[in-house]
Amino acid sequence: MVPEKLLRQLPKMMQKGSESGCGGALLISVDRATLLRDQLGYTGLNMLVKELSSQVKSVLSDLRVGDFEITRFDGVCLFLILPEASAEVLKDSAKEIFSSLSDRIYDVGEDSVALTLSLAYASFDYRFRNVDEQLMALVHRAEAIDVSGGNNVGEAKPGITAAKATSSSDHMLALLMEALRTNSLRVVFQPLLATSGKAGTESYQMLPRLVADDGRLVVAADFLPMAREAALLPVLDRWMMIHASRLLRGPFVDQRVRLFINQSDALLVDSDRREWLARHFASEPGLAGRLVLEVALEDGMAHLRSATELIKICREHDIGVCLSRVDEHSRWMLFEGELEPDYLRMSPDLVQRLKNDRELEKTFMKLAAPARERGVGIIMPMVEDQEAAASIWRTGADFMQGNLIQAPADSISA
Repeated sequence: MVPEKLLRQLPKMMQKGSESGCGGALLISVDRATLLRDQLGYTGLNMLVKELSSQVKSVLSDLRVGDFEITRFDGVCLFLILPEASAEVLKDSAKEIFSSLSDRIYDVGEDSVALTLSLAYASFDYRFRNVDEQLMALVHRAEAIDVSGGNNVGEAKPGITAAKATSSSDHMLALLMEALRTNSLRVVFQPLLATSGKAGTESYQMLPRLVADDGRLVVAADFLPMAREAALLPVLDRWMMIHASRLLRGPFVDQRVRLFINQSDALLVDSDRREWLARHFASEPGLAGRLVLEVALEDGMAHLRSATELIKICREHDIGVCLSRVDEHSRWMLFEGELEPDYLRMSPDLVQRLKNDRELEKTFMKLAAPARERGVGIIMPMVEDQEAAASIWRTGADFMQGNLIQAPADSISA
């Protein structure tokens, strides 16, 4: 078994390693352990495991992997912790240890033994929520190697399915943190259909997705609450901004494409982030006329001065501004002064209510008229059925977006 002292130390090591991207653990299991026990007895088996431990220490000292911990685990296994090793060093160390142990002949009493081993290794990772999950992953990987013939090395990886992520905030947060750490967020694109039908720049909303270990995508609505609680929204905001910039100067550079990207209230709360944004826009002139920042109206109202400053920064660099979650109860007069946007995105609830309420249609058209006269584009999201589409056509909105138009896709068709 693992000593209690090590079990107390492991959580801190795992957390530190997950944050720094370093550290991991290895499990070395002797193949055919029951047969060896019967042949060598417990005394001989104990001598064999001590010799294995001594050889592992020698290999790790030669590799200069930094500090390490080694302990006997579950009778005939060795458990190693390399708290300072990178993922690549951990992998190389596992191979070197396996090769060194497998190539030797071990003297046990008056006899000698040739061994085969099953070695599993795993980096510290947020997706291992606790010590037991990482230990079990290593044990199961070593057992799988043994069952398939043994004498091999394999990596034990954390597995978080989409179902696990959506049912557990810990799993969801781990999946998000790993995606941000490894730059493995996925983005999808949903078009905004211009109701005027005029040819021109095609508009798309760029949406983040998490990729679960079963290959399924987790939508933003499922992970943004955890991102907010963990103060990760600013990191996600910047990732989306940088990714959109790369696309517009790279794969989309010759396409007439405009990208809408959502930004959280962190951009309004922190002046340093707005200063970074201004510098970023100045360094990316190709974004002019091709990027729209979208912030929630309630965030803009809660931070009015900051929102006005943000709009000014965007105007200076020809970056569009969209205010979202607008309905008939919103303070539309703000759009003529402090919060004058380029686009207004209506709330999904308003879209649904419009299709069954002609009076609401009239009210909305009256409210939206001054904004539309100033050239503000009105966006109707979440259009999922023909009734909603028909109502939107009657209101004269400028853009429709939703699965009825086109579901989010991995690429654009502009």
